[in-house]
Amino acid sequence: MTKSRLDPRIWRMAFARAVNTMGLSLVMSFLGIYVVETRGYPAWSYGVIALVANLGQSMSNAWAGNLSDRIGRRPLITAALFVRAGFIALLGTQVLLDAPLWTLGANMVVTSTLRGCFEPVAYALVADVARDDQRVAAFGIQRMGTNVGWAVGPALGGVLTLVIPYGAVFYFAAAGLVAAGFVTLGVEDPARATRPAAPPSRGSSELLTALDEALADRAMQMMLLGTFLCALLETQMFSTFSIYMTEKLHLTKADVGLLYTCNGIGVLILQVPALGLIRRFGIRTMLPWSSFVDTLGFALVGLAAGFAGGALAIVVLTCAEVVFDPAQQAAIAEVADPARRGRVFGVVGFAQMVGIAAAPLLGGVLIDAIGDHHVAMWLAIAAIGGGQTACFAAFVRRRVQAAPPPRAA
Repeated sequence: MTKSRLDPRIWRMAFARAVNTMGLSLVMSFLGIYVVETRGYPAWSYGVIALVANLGQSMSNAWAGNLSDRIGRRPLITAALFVRAGFIALLGTQVLLDAPLWTLGANMVVTSTLRGCFEPVAYALVADVARDDQRVAAFGIQRMGTNVGWAVGPALGGVLTLVIPYGAVFYFAAAGLVAAGFVTLGVEDPARATRPAAPPSRGSSELLTALDEALADRAMQMMLLGTFLCALLETQMFSTFSIYMTEKLHLTKADVGLLYTCNGIGVLILQVPALGLIRRFGIRTMLPWSSFVDTLGFALVGLAAGFAGGALAIVVLTCAEVVFDPAQQAAIAEVADPARRGRVFGVVGFAQMVGIAAAPLLGGVLIDAIGDHHVAMWLAIAAIGGGQTACFAAFVRRRVQAAPPPRAA
């Protein structure tokens, strides 16, 4: 798939994602360290804030996705970026003034909720403008944009904190959000221009209605459960994995950072070959198999004795990630009614964020309970991947059964 054959809006959204992610990762990568180490608050207090913030984003995912079916994609995307920029700048000011934790927490919940107005809507827009045969490539490009931002942002943020106060770095992050907002201003809205508005609903009934509709479809049941389990599993890579590597295997923070760098670089190197693999074997084959490889990757963490073992596990996990993520997004676009595509992406995003919100607590409980039994702990975590694999295998099977029979010649 060449760049010239893709709608320019796909590339604009990928660039906006890269700038947006780079800006936010300048500061968010270090926010937990600021709250716990610099301000001296207990770690559990930051965990509670993160839990509430993720739950807020899960609710806004479903609400915003549904709303975008009625008013269009671009207004929500652009407004969320500009408004969130203001709150990020405010959060930087709060950090500079050593504001009380409850005020920091309230702002974090708001900014996370605003993120929920961007993610599912942006994915729905990409699905709108990509042809069926282009969706895997289109979502792969979005993934690459996100990883470029993560590759640049934390490193740049670390350098900036050496020369300016941490709170001032938030102003650079806000500028990144504003820049991403201006990029999206030039995106023509496909939803508003080409299809009738979905019927309106009110308040929390939007989420309940979207969940009811999704759960009424047996294939979507498996998509939602598989997405929840995937989020519950993959978040362990960024929460439990780092704690385990430093506390149980005694790696330094620099070593753990290097492992994450390997993941970021690996995504950039492997994403294009992974897209070719998906095109060759198809979404229906690669969704369950990439889930299975993810399961193996987490099991390998339990066998690691040091940096080399951790790096091997990261490589396997990265291989699964670059195949699974674009395949899943393309599958969501495939099953969604075009008139309600925002709603479907929103409710899947809701399931994902619930998994992300619960993951640190699950990982912490496992470390406390069986953390000294390395293989047992990571096999318990890998078992989540076994459930994910079963869900996506069932999703594929039910989609095949629901497909209309081929027409007679």
